[in-house]
Amino acid sequence: MRNIGLLFTIAFLFFFLGQLLWTIGLIVENPLFGSVHIEDWLLNVLFTLSSIFGVIASIKLYNLK
Repeated sequence: MRNIGLLFTIAFLFFFLGQLLWTIGLIVENPLFGSVHIEDWLLNVLFTLSSIFGVIASIKLYNLK
């Protein structure tokens, strides 16, 4: 059960970082990393990792029950 909690925590952290960068990117006029493409890719990677860890944790929790 502890492993599942860790996976959900990692998923939450990736999602939180994605939301934080997205919000900062909306507030700031210029791209955060010098290029809009790099910023978009970074946001994509963060939200994708959040989804992957969330799905893995959900499957493990489902199989536990």
